[in-house]
Amino acid sequence: MQKKYLKIMSAALCAAMCTSLVACGSSGDSSSSDSKNTESSDSSSDSGKKKGLEVAYNLTTEDFSVFEGIINDFTKETGIDVTIYNGGDDYESAMKTRMSSGDLPDMWVTHGWSVIRYSEYMMDLSDQPWVENIDAGLKDVISNDNGELFILPITQAVAGIMYNKDVLEDAGVDATQIRTWDDFDAACKAIKDKGEASPIEMCLADGFDSYMLEGIWPTLYSNEDLSDNKGEALKDGTFDWQKDGSDAFEKPTEWYENGYLNEDYVSGSKDDVCKALANGEGAFAIYSTEMIPSILAYNADANIGILPLPSKEKDGASYFGTGEGNFSCFGIWKDTKYEDECKQLLEYLAQPEIAVQIVKIDGGIPGLTNIELDESDQAAYTTNAFKEAQSQFDGDLIYDNFFDREYLPSGMWSVMADATSTLLADGDPKGANEEALSMVADNYNDLMGN
Repeated sequence: MQKKYLKIMSAALCAAMCTSLVACGSSGDSSSSDSKNTESSDSSSDSGKKKGLEVAYNLTTEDFSVFEGIINDFTKETGIDVTIYNGGDDYESAMKTRMSSGDLPDMWVTHGWSVIRYSEYMMDLSDQPWVENIDAGLKDVISNDNGELFILPITQAVAGIMYNKDVLEDAGVDATQIRTWDDFDAACKAIKDKGEASPIEMCLADGFDSYMLEGIWPTLYSNEDLSDNKGEALKDGTFDWQKDGSDAFEKPTEWYENGYLNEDYVSGSKDDVCKALANGEGAFAIYSTEMIPSILAYNADANIGILPLPSKEKDGASYFGTGEGNFSCFGIWKDTKYEDECKQLLEYLAQPEIAVQIVKIDGGIPGLTNIELDESDQAAYTTNAFKEAQSQFDGDLIYDNFFDREYLPSGMWSVMADATSTLLADGDPKGANEEALSMVADNYNDLMGN
């Protein structure tokens, strides 16, 4: 993957969860378009009508009905029948099983893994007309070394720090001056001393336990400006967690010991974290920008900003993890019998008036530069907050793929969650440090075949 400093980003902006995933097997819950399968001729244009395209989609919230409506409209307009398989909370495992069996959907959502996991099964789409509208920064992340890309990226996700601007202002903290982890710790102390909000909101559930490490680890190990960069060692299996990863859990341990975490971090949920940031009861949350719509749902007047992850070194650059959105990036199986119909569906989804609907339900930042958002949309709020952060940290930013996707075998997302829970659940992070680190090291070495 190509990494680089970016001093100026495009208006639509680059960027990058990790929320619940849903299954896409041929068994399980499914939904289909309104148009029924009918007999057809042998022509290519009718083939989709005869059998129907299978599209695997991974959103289980009530917003799934929006996607169903989009697909129904596509069927009415084209006569191509589409079946959507959406089978629960086991999407990732189901896709791995289907890759192994060679029984893949005609199209599917790649949830961040188009290049690293799915590319050998997917069709190169670099010649499609909508490619010229992909944001330049995102295009680097979703392209392989040969310039091939395999998805239509309607949104992009960003890993960073969400914060309540009013809480920081009341504590006398200038967010634009948070450039290192020492600066961040000083901000947390000021907020704690003010006594009106928890400095750091998190929970041992809903991805927050994984996102804490997702945010910290790149700044310790893989950012390209680090004097002791270990990115290649992580990717080739030579990284020694016991030797080189001894600082993996230092920050969460310090935050716990300093009383910076919310009191209900063990029993709380993502909703509790979002509510705290919305109501000014919490200051910071390390997560994806995809949480901002949930914050605004609790308080439409919440004053929320986005910070890049600070550097561990005084003169280092800040970092945003970027990549394809979780519920909005679609690719085509290379062995589909319905190539023309699938490409037609992608062109339909890429239309700005259609794509904007998916942006709204995904919660991400537009990945296509021709998507226009109404300023009243929550998606516009997130996009504008990200633009503001890019301006504030202009010339001092590194963009890289999400750490787990780029540097950990098979992502190790659940391992990251388990390790964080092991560290913090019992209130003795120093005592649990060795067990948490061994958990990561053992899984990493097993997956790497060490």
